[in-house]
Amino acid sequence: MSTPTKSSARLHPAAVTALAVGGVLVVGALAFLAWFLSAQQSDPNAEATGRLVQWQEVFEKYRTENGSLPDMPVGGYCLGTGFPVGADDTANCRDYDAASHYTETASVPLMEALATTGTLPSGISTPVRGTVGPYAQYEEGAVQLLTAESGPCVAPAVEVWTDGEGLHICQITLTR
Repeated sequence: MSTPTKSSARLHPAAVTALAVGGVLVVGALAFLAWFLSAQQSDPNAEATGRLVQWQEVFEKYRTENGSLPDMPVGGYCLGTGFPVGADDTANCRDYDAASHYTETASVPLMEALATTGTLPSGISTPVRGTVGPYAQYEEGAVQLLTAESGPCVAPAVEVWTDGEGLHICQITLTR
């Protein structure tokens, strides 16, 4: 009877090199993927303007369905919910921790009117130097849709005010 012999498998040097190169390529691909995914951070200014455009579409849909924009008194209104609690211990938009804030509570009639068109946009913009949007400013002949951005306004929004220190107020205008 014969006894089994041990045999050792040896890889050819080219095979060892190929495996090493393959390992380096896999590690490189994973590192590139990690970099690529982390570089895909969204632009808060583009997001803020995107929200204004969504609200513009809601207002225009309301106008199409009802013949005019929601009838609200002249003044300011928060667009949406989830604003930070600030002055007067209320959820506020615009200058949320100052006397010039607008409250979510006072904005409910506008939100209810707009909700008749369907689901409303969600989310708020990133606060910039104490100002957060989106919000609407009702005037006699127009409705201004406004938000705060930390740099030059992203089209189609246009800049209407800046504090010179990083706060830019951007708007889209609707005629009444």
